[in-house]
Formats: sequence, structure tokens, C-alpha cells
Amino acid sequence: MRIAELARTSRFLVLGAGLLAGPILSGCGAALVAGAVAGAALGTAAYVNGEHIQVYNANLDRTWVATMAALKDMNISVDKSTKDGLGGTIEGERADGTDVKIKQEPTENGNTQVKIRVGTFGDQAESEAIQRRIADRLRA
Repeated sequence: MRIAELARTSRFLVLGAGLLAGPILSGCGAALVAGAVAGAALGTAAYVNGEHIQVYNANLDRTWVATMAALKDMNISVDKSTKDGLGGTIEGERADGTDVKIKQEPTENGNTQVKIRVGTFGDQAESEAIQRRIADRLRA
């Protein structure tokens, strides 16, 4: 009886994973970008629903400082920022008035996940440019 339960559970998990991965891998609203920015970023980056998501090999405090420096480098003004032990949010705007929103959360293993949205619907190229600058600052 136990083997039958495991088999049903396994089929459910495989089906569920397939249903979740289908839209992501089909390109409907999401593009996965494999690879890491040398030294600072880990694993893969993803652009999902207008947000560029990247995990950095640095704790929240270090990533926060690098992010603030990156925004200054790129002439992005910071209008509001809040941070605590559970993460932080930065809201700002580019010189042309486009909104920039950044969310940072620590991961279980001491790294930091950074989500960036530029504009109302997202701008992948601009979000990636900010992520690259954060990675540069973390390497400096």
C-alpha cells in the first residue's frame, strides 16, 4: 500500500512541476537567462512578469550597500528605502522620470535575492543593466 501512495504522490509532483514550468519555459511573459555574472551572482537570472531576478553571493547588508552605490553610479535617485533583517525595498526614478523598484531578500544560505522592475510594466534591458552594476559593485 505504501508503494502505491508514493507512486501517486510522485505522479502528482511531476505533473505539478510540469504545469508550473510550462508557462515559464514557453516564453509566455517570462524569459529565463542562464549564466552568472562572474564572481558576484549565483546560478541563473530570470526575467518574470516585468521583474529581473538575480541571486548574489553576498549577504543582505553587503548587497544593499552595493545596490545604493550602483544606483548613484547610474544617476537613479532614491526616493524611499526601507530595510530590516527580512529584506528591503528601494523606490527611485531615473532622470527621465521612469520608476525603479528594487526588492531584496536574504536567502536561507546567506545570499541575497534582488528583484528589479523598471517602469510600470518592466524593462528587461534596463533592469539587467542595474543588476550588472550591482554585481560590479560587489566585486569592487
